[in-house]
Amino acid sequence: MFFTASYIQVCGRRDPNLDKCIINSIDNLKDRICKGIPELDSPPLVPFIIKQITISDTDNAKLYLKDAVITGLCDFDLNFLHMDIDTLHFNLDLLFKHVHLNGTYDFDIKVLVPFVHKGPVHFIIDKVGAKAEIDMKLVTRNDKKYVYLSKINLKLDLRNLSYNFDLNENQSAQLNEIISNFFGSNEEEFVNRVTPSIETEFSKQILVLANNIVKRFTFDELFPDRT
Repeated sequence: MFFTASYIQVCGRRDPNLDKCIINSIDNLKDRICKGIPELDSPPLVPFIIKQITISDTDNAKLYLKDAVITGLCDFDLNFLHMDIDTLHFNLDLLFKHVHLNGTYDFDIKVLVPFVHKGPVHFIIDKVGAKAEIDMKLVTRNDKKYVYLSKINLKLDLRNLSYNFDLNENQSAQLNEIISNFFGSNEEEFVNRVTPSIETEFSKQILVLANNIVKRFTFDELFPDRT
C-alpha cells in the first residue's frame, strides 16, 4: 500500500496525541497535495478552479464570476484541529495568508440603468480565515470498513478583500454607481454576497479531492487500532 511511502504518516486511533499526529500528517502531505499525487488520483490543488460563483441570480440582477482561478491556497497555517474518533467528526481552523482570484465577471443588472458586461476581474484577499466542520462515515465493501467524507460545513472570513474590474473609465464609473445602489455603500455587503457561493463550491471540490484519496484505504489502514 501507499502507506509505506515516506510522506504518509499513519495515526493510531488510540493515540493520546491524535490531533497532533493528524496535524503533522497534513504538514507532511501539504506540498504533495498542492502539486498533485497521481498515484492517489489527487490532482494539483493549485490552481484551484471554480467554474461559477453566483453573486446574485434574480430577474433584475444576474451577477456571476466565471472560470475563477484561485492561487495561494498552499500558503496556510493550521491553527487548530480536533478529531473525535468515535463520531468521526473534525473541527479545523486555518488561515490562508494571501489568496488571488482571477476570473471573468458576467453582469446583467437592471437597476436604474441597465448594465450588461463581461470582462476580467482580479481579487486579492489577505488573511483568509477558514473554519470547517467535517463529518466522515463508515461503509463496508468486501467485508472491510472504509471511510468517506460525507459533509463539510465551511465558513470563510473574507474581510480583507480588494477587487479590480477591467473596465474603461466610463464603464467603471457606471459599474461603481450600480454596485453602490445594488449593494449599498458598504463593501461588506458585496463580500457577504460572494462568500456563500465560494464556500459551497470549495466544499464540493474538497469533498471530491479528499474522497479520491481516502477511498483507497480501509479505516484500519488510515487509523489503526493502536496508540
